[in-house]
Amino acid sequence: MNKHLAVFTCILFVLGLNNCASRALLKDEAGKPITKAEVDAEKNHQNLFLFALGGGALSFGASFFIGSMADRKYGETDNTALWAVTGIGTAAGLVYFAYQGNIRDYNVAVEKVKEKRRKEAAARLSQEKQRRRRIELEKQRLLKERQRQEAEKQKIIESLKKKQEKP
Repeated sequence: MNKHLAVFTCILFVLGLNNCASRALLKDEAGKPITKAEVDAEKNHQNLFLFALGGGALSFGASFFIGSMADRKYGETDNTALWAVTGIGTAAGLVYFAYQGNIRDYNVAVEKVKEKRRKEAAARLSQEKQRRRRIELEKQRLLKERQRQEAEKQKIIESLKKKQEKP
């Protein structure tokens, strides 16, 4: 039984290793921090429930199989080993997969916040481009107006010079 416990512990340890890198970075592409409130506003528990349901069913099946093998080995008539292994395995699997589903929900929420910020930045960039285009058009209009005024000024100066030369 100790050998089985060691194998089970090793399996849980290996499965738990992915938790080290499972949380998404809490910064967007611009390097601005993403607050917990923003993540909580976008987070739902869809993956938590799906992972818990699927993982619980998978764990139940696997632990029932392992429990039935243990029950056959020990040859008990009251099936204590079967139900003990099935119960512990199902509970451990349910907790593990629910935890992984919660992590997935968190990471999806972080990506939603990043996408929302990306769209807002694109909208601001578009507005800034439109503003600059309006300024450039206004600048060109004013330059044309100034050239027109300069041409008119030259005509007036020319006509004044002609009037002064006529005496």
